[in-house]
Amino acid sequence: MPASAGQGLPIEIVRAGEAHLDAVVALAEERRLDPRDPQAGRAGFLVSDYTRDDYRARLSSAEHFWVAVKGPEVLGYLLAYSDERLDPDEWLNHRIKTTLGAFLVIKQICVSRTAARSGVASRLYHHLLEQWHTSPVIAAVVSVPFNEASTRFHRKLGFEELTRLTPPDGKERMVWVWRKPREAMLQGQYLVAVDLYKHEDVLNWNKLNNFFYITAGLAAALGFTLAERGDTASPSAGIADTLALVISVIGFGSSLAFTQMLRFGRRYLGARKNAAMELEEHLAWYGGQRIVGREVSVDGNSWLKQSPTGLIMMLLPVLVALCWAAMLIMLTLG
Repeated sequence: MPASAGQGLPIEIVRAGEAHLDAVVALAEERRLDPRDPQAGRAGFLVSDYTRDDYRARLSSAEHFWVAVKGPEVLGYLLAYSDERLDPDEWLNHRIKTTLGAFLVIKQICVSRTAARSGVASRLYHHLLEQWHTSPVIAAVVSVPFNEASTRFHRKLGFEELTRLTPPDGKERMVWVWRKPREAMLQGQYLVAVDLYKHEDVLNWNKLNNFFYITAGLAAALGFTLAERGDTASPSAGIADTLALVISVIGFGSSLAFTQMLRFGRRYLGARKNAAMELEEHLAWYGGQRIVGREVSVDGNSWLKQSPTGLIMMLLPVLVALCWAAMLIMLTLG
């Protein structure tokens, strides 16, 4: 078929029929996993060895078998069916059914190489999700080799990783799940996310305050010890050198410890902030406003996502650690 046959025509999502079988089988063969291809995990692939007869049977048995067409050209297809229509040999899906209950499984999603990265897969997914409201939607993707394109794609569409299972074929699957958002539940989760974000922020400042108290106490003790060290007439002058070294080592160690605590505290804070921003994106569909994530995507506002204050907070113990290190050097050489 000439490449120009569908030029200028819109992309449509239609129910797959007998006339599409040749194109579907050809696409499946084109995207079948080749273990020898080192780039397989980046481009996406299929592992189900479906035959023409398998696809023909699913034309009538699957609740969802859609093709994306542009004129006479088939750009991609999506095959999905409910847990009530599983084949007996679908080990992984039967395993999920025992824990998740009812669901719709996206068995295959495939887009031609010529139409890759043009939004065809997203349109197929959205077409499905707009129509299915009765149960969660799952998609199992082979995780070795790592399917980078699929991971980015599912996260972007709101899927979350449910679990990882290894069927009898030995290929580990990463199972993604999508559930229709519930406004009341999102609101409750958003309040929890904001509370955790505020708690983490307060905790970091408390860590820094405690660090200053400890440092001030050690500095005062060191000052007293150095005064004793300088008084050669004092009977404890000989002990002062050792005590000053011990205090400096404790100060240096505590500075490094608080640096790590604040470093990971900053990471936790960032994770909590991202969680709140993701929930805001969902709530925006219900008319909510972005507060935590407001104007983050505007050029020049990247600092709203990673505040410089957190970096300064983490660097303060580093500077104090350098001061303690300098004191150790002076005491050792002196």
